[in-house]
Amino acid sequence: MIISKETKKKILSASCIEDVIGNFVELRKSGINYRGLSPFSNEKTPSFIVSPTKKIWKDFSSGKGGDIITFLMDHENFSYVESLHFLAKKYNIKIKYTEEKSYKNLRNERLYLIQDYAKNIFIKQLFLTEEGKRNGLNYLIQKRGFNIKSIQKFELGYASFSWNYFTKKALKKGFEIQEIEKSGLTVIKNNNNYFDCFRKRIMFPIHNLSGKVVGFGGRTIDSNNFITKYINSSESSLFQKSKILYGIFQSKKYIIKENFCYLVEGYTDVISFHQNGIKNVVSSSGISLTVDQVLSIKRLTKNVILFYDGDISGIKASLRVVNMMLEKEMNIRILFISNGEDPDSLSRRYSRSQLKDFLMKKSYNFISYKKIIYDKFYKKKYEPIKKSLLILNILNSISKIKNILQKELFLQEASRVLNIKQEILNSELERIEKKNVKEKYLVEINGIRKIEKKRENFLLTLEIKLMQLILSYGDKIIKKGKHKTTIIQELLNFFSDFNLRFYLKKNQEIFDNICSKNGEKIRNLTVKENEKSYSLSKWGKKGIKVTYHEEHIDQYIVDLLLRYKSQYILKLIKEEIIKHDNNIENKSFLKKIMYLTDIKNKINKKLHRYV
Repeated sequence: MIISKETKKKILSASCIEDVIGNFVELRKSGINYRGLSPFSNEKTPSFIVSPTKKIWKDFSSGKGGDIITFLMDHENFSYVESLHFLAKKYNIKIKYTEEKSYKNLRNERLYLIQDYAKNIFIKQLFLTEEGKRNGLNYLIQKRGFNIKSIQKFELGYASFSWNYFTKKALKKGFEIQEIEKSGLTVIKNNNNYFDCFRKRIMFPIHNLSGKVVGFGGRTIDSNNFITKYINSSESSLFQKSKILYGIFQSKKYIIKENFCYLVEGYTDVISFHQNGIKNVVSSSGISLTVDQVLSIKRLTKNVILFYDGDISGIKASLRVVNMMLEKEMNIRILFISNGEDPDSLSRRYSRSQLKDFLMKKSYNFISYKKIIYDKFYKKKYEPIKKSLLILNILNSISKIKNILQKELFLQEASRVLNIKQEILNSELERIEKKNVKEKYLVEINGIRKIEKKRENFLLTLEIKLMQLILSYGDKIIKKGKHKTTIIQELLNFFSDFNLRFYLKKNQEIFDNICSKNGEKIRNLTVKENEKSYSLSKWGKKGIKVTYHEEHIDQYIVDLLLRYKSQYILKLIKEEIIKHDNNIENKSFLKKIMYLTDIKNKINKKLHRYV
């Protein structure tokens, strides 16, 4: 799906650069240009210039600059296409495409519409129904301390206690029950009965980076301990929980401006921070942080302050995050709080300036943080072995750092904090790094073996299907171009022409037996193996199951043989590489590999697997 050139020209022509940037930066007229404070850095003297005549902007404090699209990509972290969509919506321009939308895009557009419709339904239920005001609004304001501005900013809502209120409303709106189910908001049971996934819960819409609702988190207001406190939308093409960060849409421009990000655990932590004036914050939504989430933050900043709950589970979670962050070249500091406190409670206790001061004083690099945890839990039971484990843990984290200068500085810091000679730490770090390289190598080798095993298993699966075909329909007549032949004859010709043999010895023996009796009727053929006689009429008793349909057998046999040949050639390529492992520059070897690869690619094209 490509936006047409005419539409792009229309969008860019209609867009007023000072008008668009003025939505994000306070601009003042300065001659023929406009001037404002940089949105990318903290400055007191305005150095951000917008030129309406040239349709460009320049930020002299950060060195950034460009056109209106560049600004949206830098400031809002939009993609090029998202920037065009943003401008088209602002100036009410209908987007035309150069080709038809794919089925996947159309389906996703419908899912986005359902999510947005659900968000509006939940908002109305929160503010306009007695149940919503009594259960939802009262909880948010009285128990959580959120004001109306914060509730509206994060578009919080409420799902009623009714079994299928939302689903009925969505069906009346014109959505199909199957697409409502795919959106993760409805469950369909037997006899076409359906019910809402979220009932009697506070609803937290989860936005993607461009602001579209992709899913929901729902918190129960029931005090029953047997009810799950938080549930999320089921996984869909829009919503993968492991890739989404709650609050990233509302916080992205503040993260870019501050050039660091607070990472918390829950939805309410993010909202509490925003309400207190600290807006560069996102949440991992109550799950263990994933690599995809780390990379999402890295798109905005490399600097993270980790602020998890101060209980045991929060401390363990923060320790798990350290190595992942370091491996992805992130600069991480960690908040240490005690007495089971959390970001939500602290943000309500302190004013904005007090909270910022507290956060700066209580954040530590990973070495100091691990030392503090050790002192808190083990110092009274001091043992050299326990301290040695702490040192090894810290060195293991340092080994994840790729920047040589940073690694050296952290070694110096570890030497100072742990009171251990740096030479000793250096020696132990070298041992750990050698061990890590060896383990990584073994993991890669095992990964290759698993792939090869999978290929081998697939080859055996195809052989089983071929044997089923021979035993079930060997004498069946099929069309081969203008001529007719039997399935067994087609198989014989195929294996003979390409000089193929079955990978499994037993299958080859059965096939050889069939070849020797090719003139006889297949149904009367018997095969001896391990002194047992197998009649084709009795194959069903031996656990060989037919899973294809007789009416499609012509196409089935063509596809099956092509797949088998493709896998067989992969096996030959692997064997050639192993055979010439020490002489891969040999011309005959390279020529053979190229020849086999060319055949494989041609087969894959016939199978519509373009590579």
